[in-house]
Amino acid sequence: MAWFDDFFQNISQNTRKSSSFNLDDFEKELKKMDENIKQASDLNDFLKNSFDTPEARQAWENLKIEEKKAKNSTDEEKKPTIEIRYPKNKDSKTYGFAWVAGMADLKEELKENFIKPLKFKFLVQNMEKQENKDEKSLELYKTLQEAFEKFKVGIPTWMLFYGPPWTWKTFLTKKLAEELDAGMIEKSVWEFGSSYIHETSKNIKNFFTEAKKASESWPIILFLDEIDSLVSKRTSLVDSNKAEEVSQFLQEFNALEEAPNLIVIAATNRPDHLDSAILRSGRLDKKIYIWPPDFEARKELFQIYIEKTERPNKDIDFSKLAELTENFVAADIEHICDEAARQASKNILELVNKVDTNLDLKEVKKTIKNSVITMEIMEKEISETTSSLQYVDMSVYNEWLEKSKN
Repeated sequence: MAWFDDFFQNISQNTRKSSSFNLDDFEKELKKMDENIKQASDLNDFLKNSFDTPEARQAWENLKIEEKKAKNSTDEEKKPTIEIRYPKNKDSKTYGFAWVAGMADLKEELKENFIKPLKFKFLVQNMEKQENKDEKSLELYKTLQEAFEKFKVGIPTWMLFYGPPWTWKTFLTKKLAEELDAGMIEKSVWEFGSSYIHETSKNIKNFFTEAKKASESWPIILFLDEIDSLVSKRTSLVDSNKAEEVSQFLQEFNALEEAPNLIVIAATNRPDHLDSAILRSGRLDKKIYIWPPDFEARKELFQIYIEKTERPNKDIDFSKLAELTENFVAADIEHICDEAARQASKNILELVNKVDTNLDLKEVKKTIKNSVITMEIMEKEISETTSSLQYVDMSVYNEWLEKSKN
């Protein structure tokens, strides 16, 4: 628009000559602008009359509602929920390590080096918070605590449970929480994932922030299952987003010293897939192999699922059952016992449909008396069950175990 530039310079600069500005040209351009504005106004009226219908307005409102829902859904994804399970001792026979078969050496190690010092620490903390505390007892406990702390004995509050699938790493952690009287937060780390760029890193940060906050009021065990799915080995083929997620996770681990009441236990079936950075000293440096149950453990597992659960049984040879189930894991043994119980109780269920047919009470009591789990039933279920370890390459754990010793 050379005419406008000419006009502007003419009125703003005294050095320009007035003869350089043509008033007729200026009026023509203004007229053209008026015509363009009118055309635009006519087009707007046409579009409004054609498309501004009740149906169109409703569609627009629906679109805004959907956009709001999508935004709320994204906001919820950004804020991981924290669910804390607090232990309740309803039955001392099934509470804590009383319900963990075998693993005598491991349970003893955890009790001496982990449970006892932490329970003592938490006991003193809780006494200090009480309004009507026993000052004399508190003074004695604090004196003992000061004496113990002088030895600077480290308590492994960041541990890695590794081993083949179905060896109940999660179950052991739950029982450990009961022994400590600690709350438990269970999380599969693949749940941190998001389809949005950088969102996974934000989810990790938010989750750890909430977990640390929860541990301020009560000791918490944070159980991170399938940790290898997130903190896998970083190679040249790993994209920048994955590297960012691993870095964020490691950064949160480094900040765990700010939460002394938060105990982190991670679990994996593939320790060989883990990034070496998560295994170094100060992170998951305490590594515990959760192995398949040995003879004594298998024997105790059968006793737990039949005898201690008070399922009707007769003449069960638990030692023989343990011999027949070499290389079976805890989940296999639980399955065998459940199926045996189902078979033994079938006759009772069959009588349920005969109650309205003048069923004799003596016959009912006789059927109940004879409906028990026997060795014959147990052996049949064992023969029909395949060990879960048949599908697992055990050399992975043997090699990694040897490597971790060095």
